[in-house]
Amino acid sequence: MPTAPNTSITLLKGLASGADSVRWTEFYRIYEGPMRAFLRARFPSVEADDVLQETMLALARRMPDYHYTPDRNGHFRNYLMGILKHKAGDALRRQSRESANRNRLKGRAPADDGPDGAPEDWKLAAMHAALEQLLSDGAINSRTREVFRHVAVMHEPPEAVAAAFGITRNNVDQIKSRLVDRLSSLVSAMTAED
Repeated sequence: MPTAPNTSITLLKGLASGADSVRWTEFYRIYEGPMRAFLRARFPSVEADDVLQETMLALARRMPDYHYTPDRNGHFRNYLMGILKHKAGDALRRQSRESANRNRLKGRAPADDGPDGAPEDWKLAAMHAALEQLLSDGAINSRTREVFRHVAVMHEPPEAVAAAFGITRNNVDQIKSRLVDRLSSLVSAMTAED
């Protein structure tokens, strides 16, 4: 989760002890920004307000049984990110089902399910979100991103991309391979069930 703050144990205990609105307001004030940033980066097509609301409801149900033990089950922000990611995945699957239903009503055939049973619309949405995240990742050199975009997204011949950027064909292949691996990891993270 981008720049997620450390949460005080006192705040977590306050949340676990009941529905104290002051504690929940404080918690939401601390985490709303990082949760929205995470959704923008990883799941830009979902309705953030809905996903945040579902995340907070799920968290409120789970907090009475949650015990903060970072040595055993990691930091709280990772726990929260897992819930948020799961709720965003639910939202994408809902969008896919709604799209299939609209298509059915319009007389179009629904999208085929993939071999693992996941709708192709869901996979495509995850791929687009991952590609958008990869191409906007400031940690990747802008020239490297552009080489990847030309060869992998625009499907330009590797030799032409190499000539246009003044690099070797081997460099183009290495960039493509490295970023395809990163893209695959992003898609896997987005589609993994928690």
